[in-house]
Amino acid sequence: MAATTVTEMKIYNDLAQTAYLERIQDRIEVFNGNSQNALRLVNTVIPGDFQKKAFYQIGGSIAARDVTSTDTVVPSAIGADEMVSVKVPWKYGPYATTEEAFKRRARNPEEFSMLIGQDMADAVLAGQLAHIIAALTGAIGANSSMIVDDKTLATDGKKVLSAGLRTMGDKFGRIAIWLMDSGTYFDIVDQAITDKIYEEAGLVIYGGQPGTMGKPVLVSDACTADYIFGLQPGAAICTESQVPGMISYPITDQENMSLGFRGEGAFNVEIMGYSWDTATGGSNPGSSDLSATANWDKYATDDKNTAGFLIDLSGGS
Repeated sequence: MAATTVTEMKIYNDLAQTAYLERIQDRIEVFNGNSQNALRLVNTVIPGDFQKKAFYQIGGSIAARDVTSTDTVVPSAIGADEMVSVKVPWKYGPYATTEEAFKRRARNPEEFSMLIGQDMADAVLAGQLAHIIAALTGAIGANSSMIVDDKTLATDGKKVLSAGLRTMGDKFGRIAIWLMDSGTYFDIVDQAITDKIYEEAGLVIYGGQPGTMGKPVLVSDACTADYIFGLQPGAAICTESQVPGMISYPITDQENMSLGFRGEGAFNVEIMGYSWDTATGGSNPGSSDLSATANWDKYATDDKNTAGFLIDLSGGS
């Protein structure tokens, strides 16, 4: 006897892919702009587990020249190094739904593919940001010169921000954005309200400087509580380095006809001025590996040419 089977369900791979690509492209453009390009999301196919870029290290400077001297001068050597970004693999799902779940709502099962494709795009972007923050924590945390860890908001107030900017010296103007969690952000806002010096009919004067010294703030609870990052443009680049894979498939061993979906992909994480240590960090890292200071090495000769600084308000060293 003939019977309708799950194999007659339509599979909407193209619809899921379209929903994913449209959503992620819109989000990338907004994110890059709002982060002042300090954190950048891009798309480039990168083969292998690592991307390696070789460069020269010179760091020269001028010196006084004695026009009356005939002494022999000794040449200096030009150094070389490499920057390594590491590939992070990810997976999404699997998710499954019965066809009946959509029929009872008078909906077409293709809606499942549309919804899941959009959600995967949101999940990928959230995951990329979390891994970027982990990498910033590990890379900057490996450079004690760019860490401020003897300040707290309770005792030092908003001066913790200027303490961070001091690490950049005369290049403090390069810092484009603050990155912190919501709790820390609202602590700063609360203090800005408390520190007002004049109020009349709703007009408030805050003593010349806004709460965040005129710089925008990217607030994400993926950031460790009590951590504040000061980042310059190009501080971190997350590259979708493989074409993401996604598949919708029929589930044939259940009581009701069902449809499944899963996806996977990979992205590379690069931090300005720092290189992934392949010897200690290896390949296929998770967020805990990216946040480990032992897995990052500074290649920039000048700290001012690194991603930025980290303010640790937890009270620990």
